[in-house]
Order: sequence, then C-alpha cells, then structure tokens
Amino acid sequence: MTAQDWLPELAEDEEQAETPSRRRRRWILAGAAALAILVALAGAAAALYGHAAPRPAPSTAAAVPSSAPTPPAAAEDAPVVIRADLSDPAVHPGGDLAPLIVGIGALQGGSAPARVPNFDSCSADAATVQYLPVQIREPDSWLSATVTVQTTASTPSGIGRLGFFFQAGNSSIPCPSGAWSTSDSFLASNMGQELITGYVVLDRAYTPSTPQGRADVFRTLQLRVSNIRSSGRPVAIGAPTIGALCPGASDALCAPPD
Repeated sequence: MTAQDWLPELAEDEEQAETPSRRRRRWILAGAAALAILVALAGAAAALYGHAAPRPAPSTAAAVPSSAPTPPAAAEDAPVVIRADLSDPAVHPGGDLAPLIVGIGALQGGSAPARVPNFDSCSADAATVQYLPVQIREPDSWLSATVTVQTTASTPSGIGRLGFFFQAGNSSIPCPSGAWSTSDSFLASNMGQELITGYVVLDRAYTPSTPQGRADVFRTLQLRVSNIRSSGRPVAIGAPTIGALCPGASDALCAPPD
C-alpha cells in the first residue's frame, strides 16, 4: 500500500508542469500520510499484544546490614553447667523425677534484668550493671531449690556488689532495705513450667577503667544449688553427668568456674 492509496489527490497528471509550491505541498502531504501509517500500525500492535506492562517501581526495602546482631541462642542451645538425675524416695513406684538441668545464657549488661521487677530497690545504676542468666530447664512440678553465687580464690578483689535474683512477680522486692543477696530460691509450678531464669548480677561492672564490663569476674564465680526438694520433700541426687557434688556435701550440686 502506498501513500497514494491513502491520498488519491497526489496522483496528478505526470505531464503537468511541477512548480516549487506544488512540490512543497506534495512533500508535506506525503509526510502526513507516513505519520498516519505509523499511528495506525501502533494502534494495531497495541490491540494485538495488549497494553505494555508498567515498569516496576524500584524496591524501597532496606537492605539487611551484614553487621546485624546475632539473635541470642535458644535455651536448649546454651551451655549446661549442672545436670543430675533426681528421685523422690518417698514415692514408690514412679519415684523418678525430671533431671535437674542448669544452663547459662549469654553475658549481658547496660540495663537491669528485664524479669527482675523493682530492681530500683537495689540502689544501682542500671547502666553500669552486668548480668549472667542462669536457667533451670524443664523442672519437675513442685521442684524447689536454692541457688547461690559464690566468689572463689581466683575472683579479683574490689568487684563491688554481687547478687543473685530469680525472675519474680511485680510485687517482688529483690533488695529489701537496699541489701543485695547472693542467694535466691525457686519453686516450679504444676503448670508445666519449662524455664525458670535467675540472674548473677554484678554492680558497677562498666566503669571508665572497665568499659567492656567484667567478664573476667564472671569466669571465676561458682554456682551452688542446694536444698533441692520435691513437693517439700528432700530428693535423692544421682551422680552428676555435668558439674559435681559440692565439696563436703552429698545434697548440693556445684558448677565450678571456667
């Protein structure tokens, strides 16, 4: 198909003399005809293939920085420092209890332990506090015990106040009269409690001379678990597979320092 098929008036007598104005008019009309053809072809292509897909908008999702902090390890992945089988001699048959498993979490600090309410009763600057979570894992119902944190011969002097506090309800006052205790007790409920957390807490761990905290102190401390009972009755402690019986005691378990 030619431009002349679209515009028949362009087919003039070839013998007619062509003037400059006629030549100029012929080129203008030919250009208009070519533009009309392009428009028609574009319309046909659109009808055949549909509308062009819109260009996707650039993603606004922020890249995850490679230095993002690693989430804390799950309780079952944290180190175990005490493990011993327990039994209740007063119950027969079925006297076996769930084993006593004590694990530790990652050393933390710069704030008060989240599960120790009313920590302001301890008269401490939370920004200077460092603490180590201690986990009683999957205890038997109505199991109770006392956990004590103790210094050893390798513990540096002048470490400030040292305490141990279990998680507690909002009415708990961890430091009555502002006094710190190095012992606290737990009682597992009968609701299938899987984890009870306590905290070894060191006051004034972050100072101008120790801006990274006092990991050196925590490595020297010893945990002692004593007064282990089931429903108020003393339990029999099997040979520990992790940790040891405390020196001179057959009813207490110790996690020696690193």
